[in-house]
Amino acid sequence: NDTSVCYEVAALTLQVNPLPEFNLEANYILCLNTNGTEVLDPLVIDTGLSATDYSFEWSYNSTMIPGATGPSIMPTQGGSYSVLVTDMSTSTETNCTNTDTTDVIESEPPSLTIELLTQAFADNHVLEAIATGIGVYEYSLDGGPWQDEGIFTGLSSGDHEITARDKNGCGLIAVSKFIIDYPLYFTPNGDGNNETWNIEGVGSNAKIYIFDRYGKLLKQLSPDGNGWDGTFNNEAMPTSDYWFTVEYDEPSNGVRKEFKAHFTLKR
Repeated sequence: NDTSVCYEVAALTLQVNPLPEFNLEANYILCLNTNGTEVLDPLVIDTGLSATDYSFEWSYNSTMIPGATGPSIMPTQGGSYSVLVTDMSTSTETNCTNTDTTDVIESEPPSLTIELLTQAFADNHVLEAIATGIGVYEYSLDGGPWQDEGIFTGLSSGDHEITARDKNGCGLIAVSKFIIDYPLYFTPNGDGNNETWNIEGVGSNAKIYIFDRYGKLLKQLSPDGNGWDGTFNNEAMPTSDYWFTVEYDEPSNGVRKEFKAHFTLKR
């Protein structure tokens, strides 16, 4: 009593009721436009609480989602999701509430294009892979290690496969590109390996001429043919270097070109 300065001391009981305990992840990945390259389960955000003992109100970007009153939700689009949980258990009847918020991030498999940055018969063949989409992507050449950049240098002739995949696990795609160059050697010794010499992929309009070291024409080849077997007038030519000239249409611009170099016949 502020007037008489009288007071009385009384005992009381303070009851502390726990909040509903659950923990959502900081973010979840929602995979869109999947192409079957990854085995993915539907995305579920789950509180792990009982629907009998608790009530739930889910919101998307701060707006309540009609009908979303269960312990879990399956998002269909990216954004901010939150849930208000109320303790409705008959044993406590506290009506204590707790809330948590998480972000759903959209991702998807990439679209992939590959550009050959160098021309045929270059000293250093370079491929550039460009993955596009809403995800974050990485690249692999011919099944090799993954890297963040899509540039690959020092490539050999022939077909190369570049794979791009989503770092969030939403899928991948692979595209092949052929690099035109000539074999440095061949071994026509009857073992079934490297028995003939030719230039693959240079185009059906190309003409290939093979000479010995003195400039004598030994063979004219078609890129679509079987190649040179290392003979001249049915006689096996000896182990040596042989020269060739190829007339071809440059794939990158269609310009008619001529290229000369040499290769080795090994017996």
